[in-house]
Amino acid sequence: MTRPVGKIRDVAKATGLSIATVSRVMNGGKNVSPNTRDKVLAACKQLNYLPNPAARALSTSRSKTVAAIIPTIEHSIFAKYIASIEHSLAQRGYSLVIAISHGDLDEELAAAQKLLGMGAEAFILSGADHHPDLLDLFTQRGVPHVYSSIWQPASAAPSIGYDNTALARAAMDYLTGHGHHHIAVLHGPLTESDRTRDRQAGALAAQRDGLTLDFHETSLDVAGGKAATRALLQSTNRPSAIFCFSDVLALGALFALSEAGLRVPEDVSVMGFDNLDWSGETAPALTTINLPATRMGAEVGTQLMDHLDNGTPLGPVRLDGAIVERASVARRD
Repeated sequence: MTRPVGKIRDVAKATGLSIATVSRVMNGGKNVSPNTRDKVLAACKQLNYLPNPAARALSTSRSKTVAAIIPTIEHSIFAKYIASIEHSLAQRGYSLVIAISHGDLDEELAAAQKLLGMGAEAFILSGADHHPDLLDLFTQRGVPHVYSSIWQPASAAPSIGYDNTALARAAMDYLTGHGHHHIAVLHGPLTESDRTRDRQAGALAAQRDGLTLDFHETSLDVAGGKAATRALLQSTNRPSAIFCFSDVLALGALFALSEAGLRVPEDVSVMGFDNLDWSGETAPALTTINLPATRMGAEVGTQLMDHLDNGTPLGPVRLDGAIVERASVARRD
C-alpha cells in the first residue's frame, strides 16, 4: 500500500521548527545541532518526505551535484574509483552523475553539455586530452573541473592521479632486473588515451643496449590481448616477457599462451597494469601494478566539495602506485 508523500511544511509542523531550519538540515547545513538534525530526519522518515532536488537548486542556486565522465565501466578499476567518489560525496550531501565517453572526445563534449543542463556544478574528467570546445565551455562558465588518472602538474586543470610514465618505467626496470632482454609490450589504441601514451613513453625510457622492445597495439579487452599474443608468437624470436598496459590485456595473453601450450612464467613471463580485483586469482597469479583508485576517488571528491563549499583552490596531487609481485614473472639467468 502506497503512503502519502509529505512536504517540507509537514516536517516543520511535526517538529515545531521553521521551514528554514528543516531546509538547512536537508541541505547538509553545518549550523544545526545533532538533536535538531535527528528530529528532522526522524520526521522525514515518518512523513515519507524527500527533498526535491530541482526545488532545492532553484531556492539555493546549488544542485550539489558533481559529474564524472569516464571512458568505460567495463573494467573494475573504474567501478572501484566511482564507488569511492560517490562515497566521499554522499558524506556531505552531494550526488554523483556519471556519463560514458567511450574514449571519444565528441561524445565527452556532448555528455558534458547535457550534464551542465542538468545542473552539474563540477566535473571529473579522465586524463588531460579533451575537446577544445569542452575546455572553452568550462572556462566561459567558470565550471570547476579536475583531471584524474594522470599526473601532469602543468596541465590546464589540476591533475589528481598517478604518474603513468614513471610506473611503466618501473615495470620495465622490474622485468629487465629479472633478466628479461626481449619484451613484448601490449597496449590499447594510442590515439584514444593519453594515459596509454604516457605508459608507452615510460616503456621507451627504459630502452638500453641489449634490450629489444616490440610494441603491439590492439583493442583494450581480453580478445585484443589474445589476438596480439597469438600474433607475436608467430615470430621466430619469441619474447621472454610480455608487459601489458592493462590487466585485461594480460588476461588475454595468459589465455593465448595456455592455448599455445606455453607455461607462464617458465616459458614466457607476463606482467599487467591496474591490479584489477581478479588479478590475484589467475593461474598463475598476475604480477601487476596497483593503482590508487580508491584514494584518487576520495581526493577528487573532497577537493571539488571543498572548492564548491568554501572556495578552497583546486590543486594537483600525485598518488603513488606500486608493483604487486605475484607468480607470473620468472627470473632469467
